[in-house]
Amino acid sequence: MSIAKLLKHELNLLLNALSFFSRVPVPNSVTYNATSLSQCVAYFPFVGWLVAWLSAAVMIGLIPVLGAPLAVLLSMVASCWATGAFHEDGFADCCDGFGGGYQTEQILTIMKDSRLGTYGVLGLCCMLALKFSALLSLSQQLSMMNLLLVIWLAHSLSRFSAVLLIWRLDYVREPSEPSKAKAVAQSIGRKELVLALCWVAVPAILISTDFLALALISSLVVTVLWARYLNLKLGGYTGDGLGAQQQLAEVMIYIALVAGLNTGVLV
Repeated sequence: MSIAKLLKHELNLLLNALSFFSRVPVPNSVTYNATSLSQCVAYFPFVGWLVAWLSAAVMIGLIPVLGAPLAVLLSMVASCWATGAFHEDGFADCCDGFGGGYQTEQILTIMKDSRLGTYGVLGLCCMLALKFSALLSLSQQLSMMNLLLVIWLAHSLSRFSAVLLIWRLDYVREPSEPSKAKAVAQSIGRKELVLALCWVAVPAILISTDFLALALISSLVVTVLWARYLNLKLGGYTGDGLGAQQQLAEVMIYIALVAGLNTGVLV
């Protein structure tokens, strides 16, 4: 494959990722098929860049005008708007499924239900409250630059952790069964994994080592525990499970950094 064709192919994958994982408009010329939608997972962390920059810009730009609480809340609204609350929806579906189901088939059936149940509402409220509280604390303790780097790293690293689940676990639904993740549920190779990691490397290089170490540890712990839980309950992952992984890893990174700042581990 020539360099020009390779670049065109990768650009198409990037646009696939933007179309699938965000509300960013893409040209009508973009080619969609099962292969490209599977390979575009490599650009999932890059989508996190755009969401992070939007969220951080809203927060940092509005703090001097509205104060930290309102600025943080509006930055979360911007983040949800940018992704269509795609990952929050997956987390809520997981709360409903695992909260109300016992057998694998029952859990999967509940997850597919478009209606939001009690467990989903409670779980989503708790998730948003935790994220708001952690971001508010970080906004009051960090410089604007460090706050940007933390949000940037959290969004890209949490999405990479979801890529790890695709790489290591089996997809539990049948390919013909309707699902939000059916197009990106195929196993990925090392090429996609390495490329996804490269997008995480940029904010990782820019942020301080102690912040990075704590973020990596917290993300790894969540990923391992959630992966084991999914394997135990379902025998693999679902699209909702990937969304939940992103949300859990992101909020855990924020919480770990808040704990590090409050205990003096981070300075």
